[in-house]
Amino acid sequence: MSDHLVLISADGHAGPPVATYASYMDPDMGDEFDRFLGEREAWRTERNRSMGLPEDEELVHALFGEEMVDLYTAQEAVRSGGLAGVHDSARRTAELEREGIVGEVLFPDFQNSNEPPWGAAFPYPDVTPRQRRAGARAFNRWLADFCAELPGRRAGVGIVQPHDIETAVHDVHDVRASGLASVMLPTGDPELPPYQSPRYDPLWAACVDEDLPVTYHSGGIPWQGYGPEAMWVSKFELMWWARRPLWQMIFGAVFERYPTLRVAFTEQGADWIPAMLQRLDEQYGSPFERSITERLRKTPTGYWRSNCYVGASFMSRAECDIRGDIGVDRIMWGADYPHIEGTWPHSLAALREACAGCSASEVATMTSETAAKVYGFDLDQLRADADRCGPSLDDVVTPPSPPGATYTDVDYALGKVSGKETGRRLFTSMFPDHQ
Repeated sequence: MSDHLVLISADGHAGPPVATYASYMDPDMGDEFDRFLGEREAWRTERNRSMGLPEDEELVHALFGEEMVDLYTAQEAVRSGGLAGVHDSARRTAELEREGIVGEVLFPDFQNSNEPPWGAAFPYPDVTPRQRRAGARAFNRWLADFCAELPGRRAGVGIVQPHDIETAVHDVHDVRASGLASVMLPTGDPELPPYQSPRYDPLWAACVDEDLPVTYHSGGIPWQGYGPEAMWVSKFELMWWARRPLWQMIFGAVFERYPTLRVAFTEQGADWIPAMLQRLDEQYGSPFERSITERLRKTPTGYWRSNCYVGASFMSRAECDIRGDIGVDRIMWGADYPHIEGTWPHSLAALREACAGCSASEVATMTSETAAKVYGFDLDQLRADADRCGPSLDDVVTPPSPPGATYTDVDYALGKVSGKETGRRLFTSMFPDHQ
């Protein structure tokens, strides 16, 4: 048995420059897409003006501010062009293999001003369901090509817009036929009924038939408008919108009707789950809830344990410490490459900080086995790559040195950075409760 970990990141982002989507667009949307590119430039200009940013600044500056961006871009991996891996297949592979990562679940991007068109995944003003669907389908086609460049090592998550259920079911079948591994559904779209609605039953049935998990990723929220106030509200709410389908689907008896449906909640923290399940269980057990135990044969925690997972992007030590409450076999670690708040280019040190004290079997479950089961990776196929570039289990379960050091401190000791904060520390400056 090899002692190398088959390290899978359950959260990565990819996407080409927006103009590239022209060659992936439905033929009848070509002229409309050309107009969109011009409208998007006007949108970008207004966004930067309202934030007090120079006209040529990218979205990441509005999201994180100059200080955080400067800390991030000062790292050698970024200065040398590592961000190009967001759409450059060879560069991405090189960057991730340096991190020891041999498998990756891929979501759309927006941080690098390369979002799918028309708000297909992230908020954009004044668009129609038809436009969102066209943007989603263009992204899915590009992503299928990108995943095919590294067979078996990239599990793409295709976007499905369920405004019309018959069309959405067709798109689910297309996602599977194109080789993608999961369906991402929108959150925060005021035009969509909530996910407890029975209207979605054909969609759930199609996902079960195609053996496709459903994934909700943070970032899909209603358009809040321009200006720093809108940005502050958006950043505060982006996780809430992504968590909301959990209680909608539980109380909507979705898992009762579709007991083999798998659902993952990615890049929205993991520390909220035990308290939320406790609160949902309290409501389930309340004498004020008429007939709930007749409709739902399990408690909300029971459905979590049988149907749900968390993509625990850049998992913290505090989250790992409550792994038993979340369920070790429910957790999937993610690096969030190439985002500013992710662990790249210091993933091993981040893993060591989060997982120190875990058993080898727990680490393998959270960083490898569960993601393989949910998204369809073949661990035997990945073994040769893991033996070539993956970390040993000892590298991960060995506590950081000196005791109590953060992973950036470990990186200083390893000579990987030069006095710059990175990764999770940037994220916790935005969300101090996510420790």
